[in-house]
Amino acid sequence: MLRSRAGFASDVHSGLPDLSRLARFRTVTPFSLDSSSLTPDHWLVLARVLARAMPKWDGFVVTHGTDTMAYTACALSFLLENLRKPVVLTGAQRPLSEVRSDARSNFMDALEVSTKGPPEVAIVFGGLVLRGNCARKRSLVDYRAFESPNAPALGEIGTDLHLHPEQFRRPRGRFRLRDTIDPRVVHLKLAPGTPASALRGLLSAEIRGVVLEAFGAGNIPLLDGSMPELLREVTERGITVVIVSGSEHGAVDLSLYEGGRAALAAGAISGGSLTAEAAVVKLMVALGRTQLRSEVEALFTQDWAGESASYV
Repeated sequence: MLRSRAGFASDVHSGLPDLSRLARFRTVTPFSLDSSSLTPDHWLVLARVLARAMPKWDGFVVTHGTDTMAYTACALSFLLENLRKPVVLTGAQRPLSEVRSDARSNFMDALEVSTKGPPEVAIVFGGLVLRGNCARKRSLVDYRAFESPNAPALGEIGTDLHLHPEQFRRPRGRFRLRDTIDPRVVHLKLAPGTPASALRGLLSAEIRGVVLEAFGAGNIPLLDGSMPELLREVTERGITVVIVSGSEHGAVDLSLYEGGRAALAAGAISGGSLTAEAAVVKLMVALGRTQLRSEVEALFTQDWAGESASYV
């Protein structure tokens, strides 16, 4: 981004004049928006643009704002099924026009990874190559702004690019675009003392899925029994409830403690080691494929693109 009268505007070519030394490329701009304004409809646009171009190019770089980059990376990994070419997202903590910008290094790294990297959706940022659907933004101030809490890096970049092919995701069939999504999913985070009545609006809202960020290994409060009762009422309405953890490292285990077992008995399902971002997007995509809650749950607990090695 470069500063203009209207704010910041995209101008990759003038800011990075030596890109052609790394690759022959073409620039397409499906839209230019602050990433906090993106919606699932924009994910579909990006997925369709990439799918159409897939036969013609060896790799792809998507420049993206950092705020919702992890969501878009998840969406592309689930919509672009059985990728055989790199799709790399990158951005910057400071715009290209700033003196201390990280935009140049991130973009050049992403372009190189797109010519050599994993056949999957990745985030390249701050010298790391991360699986896109396992990554999340960790810092507003560090140049190494992203991490993948429960998955190893696919590569590191210093003076040279070091990739880890043994970590790469391999396609299991032919490439296809899955361009259906249902955005009627909400993400709720429990806090100590959150009354079940505060969540009762879910029953009247036009939603089909809930990602509930619970405590520890997936525990919900049990003091008066109102939270399990509400969850049961929600799931009996045909709404899919996925439990993820407020802790970044580790996986949800609903069998471990009484609070988790109560959520399981109420009809909730485990999000395993998924990030909250991945759980939200994956549930949207699963809901876009079927109307039946049992089928949604069966789809959700499958590993689609390396987002989780196992579910518990």
